Amino acid sequence: MISLQNNDIALIIDPSRGGGILRFDWRDTAIFQPARDTDCSPLGLANFVLVPFSNRIAKGHFSFEGESVNIPPNHPPASTGHAIHGHGWMAPWEVVAKSEEVLHLRYQHTADSWPWDYSCDQEMILTAQGYIHKLSVTNQSAANMPAGLGFHPYFPSANVHLSTKFEGRWHVTEQGLPTEWVGKAGIYDLSTDDPVDTVFTGRRGALEIEWPTHRLTMTPNPDLPETHIFAPSDEDYFCVEPVSHMTDAINRDGLKILAPGECWSTQVEFSVAPQIS
Repeated sequence: MISLQNNDIALIIDPSRGGGILRFDWRDTAIFQPARDTDCSPLGLANFVLVPFSNRIAKGHFSFEGESVNIPPNHPPASTGHAIHGHGWMAPWEVVAKSEEVLHLRYQHTADSWPWDYSCDQEMILTAQGYIHKLSVTNQSAANMPAGLGFHPYFPSANVHLSTKFEGRWHVTEQGLPTEWVGKAGIYDLSTDDPVDTVFTGRRGALEIEWPTHRLTMTPNPDLPETHIFAPSDEDYFCVEPVSHMTDAINRDGLKILAPGECWSTQVEFSVAPQIS
């Protein structure tokens, strides 16, 4: 494990566990839901990156530039047959560089069922109010590669309010695949609305999450326009995930196309402030 720390911010990262974050604390207050000791899978982390796609690819199958691609399911329940969240979250990352307030990690993927070589870098940089999380992917193949990026942070759900407005959301099947977009302008209320696991579109401004004593502002790059919200009814956490595309976007021509050697970089800034009484 690696710790980054300044006066108000502490970040703990485990490069061997998907390059994921175990804790993000502000003035000894947990901003991310801390990694769960009872769940050693990547889903037990406090935050992990999504590369080279986010969420599900239906049955792990798609066609790209005349080639048929089949990716095996990579997370239970495997009976669904879907591939989810790409590769980086389930692989160890190399430490490229480290200082007291900056960590640079790298993941190298060799073509397999995903028939492209690529590398991915993430850099976490502490600020006075939080941290900046940078993420990039480079196509190292001789052919074009589809790509998507995203971030998967978990947050404590007690006494929380999500004040960001959206223009609509996708209705999904029981297995989380999109069926119909529905316009629903306004704020999604985490405390009263039904459990949800879908992509919200038309985000207006930054992502603002408020607790009684503090608030978090997540500012994603414009190339992360979608927001996947996962708010189960029987857990003490929820997820608000800035992502570049909707679920199963690769089967809807919704991923970015990287030419050979092309690099795509994005980021999210996490900034915490006390509530003003």
